[in-house]
Amino acid sequence: MLSLLSIISFASNAQFTDRFWAFGDSAAINFKNLNNPVPDSSILRVRGTCFSICDSLGDLIFYGGSPNQTIFRPPGPPYTYDMGFIINKNHNIITNGDSLKGIELYNEMTIVPNPANINQFYIFTAGVTPANQGLYYSLLDMSLNNGAGYVLQKNVQLQTFQTADCVTAIKHGNGRDWWIIIREWSYTQSLNSYYLYLISPSGITLSSHQNIGTSYIGGGGQKIEFTSTGDRFYESINGGLIERFDFDRCTGVISKDTILAPMASTVSRSYYSLALSPDDSKLYATTACTANKSYFVQYDLNASNFLASADTLLMLRASNLNSQEIGAVQPGPDGKIYLTAEGNSLDCGFDYLYCDTTWNLVNSNLSVVNNPNGLGAACNFQPFSFYLGGHRAYAGLPNNPNYELGPLRGSTCDTLTVGITEAVGYKNNITVYYDENWQTAFVNAKGLRGKKFAFELYNINGQLIQQQQGFLDSEYYTNNLSMVDVADGLYIVRLKTDKEVLTSKFIKR
Repeated sequence: MLSLLSIISFASNAQFTDRFWAFGDSAAINFKNLNNPVPDSSILRVRGTCFSICDSLGDLIFYGGSPNQTIFRPPGPPYTYDMGFIINKNHNIITNGDSLKGIELYNEMTIVPNPANINQFYIFTAGVTPANQGLYYSLLDMSLNNGAGYVLQKNVQLQTFQTADCVTAIKHGNGRDWWIIIREWSYTQSLNSYYLYLISPSGITLSSHQNIGTSYIGGGGQKIEFTSTGDRFYESINGGLIERFDFDRCTGVISKDTILAPMASTVSRSYYSLALSPDDSKLYATTACTANKSYFVQYDLNASNFLASADTLLMLRASNLNSQEIGAVQPGPDGKIYLTAEGNSLDCGFDYLYCDTTWNLVNSNLSVVNNPNGLGAACNFQPFSFYLGGHRAYAGLPNNPNYELGPLRGSTCDTLTVGITEAVGYKNNITVYYDENWQTAFVNAKGLRGKKFAFELYNINGQLIQQQQGFLDSEYYTNNLSMVDVADGLYIVRLKTDKEVLTSKFIKR
């Protein structure tokens, strides 16, 4: 019996990670050592929207954001207001990486790696206001300009309608492709309209338009947060709504909406941001400042009454002398949850950018939930405990997806077919280690039962690149493959004997 060889997705060893955050007033955090994240710096001065991506070792590749219209821009020409920037690891604006569509909100930009080229990245941006609306993408190639990067395409328009401030990326169930989710909104029309785009080696395609969940007018203060497995997401808006949806990572279908918090009848629940604990049992939410107060709250998702489980961890109060307001909450790559807040001095006006004298405990630190899975006091929340090293925070933190999310094991799409015919029942006791410095793939197999072998190397398109045949003198097989003369990308190895078939994969970069 013959079938197509299915190759397990290449997400077990992540190509990209979320180990460097750039945000606020030149603030940054370096998470390369997950046991000891340290403050760093950037050239951003942004109230909200920011994004970043690192390689598999945790080293920064690039970052960027959309400055507030009154915030000082990075060095360069006299840029116009409300635009995005892409900045490389040397803290220089990438060539053609200015003037990205956007405004100074919070979750309107995100990065998706190009599944067809490991050096290329899509930056998706949303125009949230009527004067600057739509969905756009730009394509960045970091292999150009001697590794300094160049934007090949900029502000390619995908939609023209007003987009809610919750552009969200989630990896496809195959572990290679991606979904982009956006929500349409209006000042005058009640909507529950989602659009899903599939990013694959074939490019960007509109996969579906779905109407589901609560309809409402407006779209401010929105946040979409996925669970650790990506099969559910939670959405909040500043009208007091928290809603949960099921999500099929294979098909992109949103289903089974559950209202956890209905639209608020009072101003006490005007949600701004949310985050989930690593075990998906706790939801952390922030509220916008109403009646001169803003809150940071933990909810127990296992409780019979979601709203009654609320435990207020922090409250900030605005006064006549200063304005302190809780901002974004975001899971960190170290398993902790980080909270930012603005600390303005009203004697300087509502100061974006901060005045030189506006330094305080609130804007010079992030707050940290050290044990997010813990209930109540067991979560070990420490307000204003992470010092930013002389830099300051505003309301935003990076809108980065889970780059390390793997394939959806056991689903109909947790494998990638590359068109190689093969016998059913292949084995996986074969490993491949690729050394970038030597440009060599070390192939090792064990427990072989046959006497003859045939070794084959394929690219992702199913083309045979190398082959070798011979006899085995033991249960072991080893091969050092030189990859000097082949292009970067995903490769599949197949070892056949007269008793079994073994397959594996690796990435050359």
